Amino acid sequence: MDSSFRSAVRPALWLGILPVLLVALASSWLAIEVRIFTQDATALAKVHPLAGILSSLGILGWWTSASLWLFCAAVHRREGEQHLARFCLSSALLSGYLALDDLFQIHESLAPVYLGIPELAVYGMLGLAVAAYLLSFREQLLNRRGLLLLGALGLLAASVGVDGLERWLWRLGHWTYLLEDGLKWMGIMSWCAFCVAWCRDHVLAAQR
Repeated sequence: MDSSFRSAVRPALWLGILPVLLVALASSWLAIEVRIFTQDATALAKVHPLAGILSSLGILGWWTSASLWLFCAAVHRREGEQHLARFCLSSALLSGYLALDDLFQIHESLAPVYLGIPELAVYGMLGLAVAAYLLSFREQLLNRRGLLLLGALGLLAASVGVDGLERWLWRLGHWTYLLEDGLKWMGIMSWCAFCVAWCRDHVLAAQR
C-alpha cells in the first residue's frame, strides 16, 4: 500500500467513524434518543420533504465552496505558494462556518439558547472575522472576479438588513421570507460563482 493511498484512506476513515462516535457520546451524555441525531429533520418534524428547500440548497452551496477552496489550498500548498494557500484555507473556513450556521442555526438558536452567547455577539464576531478576512486578502479578492464577490457581500448584507427590518415590512406578509431568503440565496450563489472562477483560474495557472 503506497503512501498516497494511505494518506487518502486515513482522513476518510476518521470522517466516517468520528461523527458516529460523537453521536453515540452526545446521545448518552444528553440523554437524547439516537434517532434525533440520525434521522432526517423533515421526517422527525413530519413536514413536507421539500420544506426548507431553498435553505438546504444554500447550505449545499456553502459546502461546495468550502470543498473547492480546500482543494485549491492543497494545490497552492504543493506549489509552495503559502499566501495563496492561506487565502484559500481562510475562504474554506469562512464558507464552512456559514454552512454550519445555516445548518444548525448557530446565531439564531444554538449560541443564544444553549451556549449563552447573544445573537448580536455572534454577528459582531462574524463581522470582525469577515473584516479581517477582507483586509488580509484584499489583493486576492480585488481582481477581475471581484464583481462576483462584491455582489455576494451586497446581497448577503441586504438579506441581513431585511431580517432586521422585518417588523416594518409586515405589509408584505409571507413574501418577506422570499425577499430575505431570496437575497441570501443569490448571495450564496454569487459567492459560489466567485469561488469557482477564482479556483479555476489559479489551478489552471498552476498547471502551466
